[in-house]
Amino acid sequence: MFRRMLAITIAAACLCFLPGCGDKVNQESFDTIQNGMDLTQVEDIMGGAGDLQEAGGVGIDSTGLLSSKTGEGATKDYLWGDENTGILVKFKDGKVSYKQKMGF
Repeated sequence: MFRRMLAITIAAACLCFLPGCGDKVNQESFDTIQNGMDLTQVEDIMGGAGDLQEAGGVGIDSTGLLSSKTGEGATKDYLWGDENTGILVKFKDGKVSYKQKMGF
């Protein structure tokens, strides 16, 4: 029991020293993210995982075709920061296909 409490305490203390992704939401990070990067590369730039933006149903892609939001070739959007000050990155087939900055 003591070892478990000690491990939890140490883990919590270490988390206090990790940089938050909020200070990575800036022009330099945005410029570093390039099309073709994978999620791990973007997470390294941003200092951690982004929030997966859930969306379902169907949509119209850039070619004007109706496409499914799930399944093969689906896109996944991740947001670092928030809608007011953030970086949104769209991944298609596991690679960056689009990025957008908000509030800076």
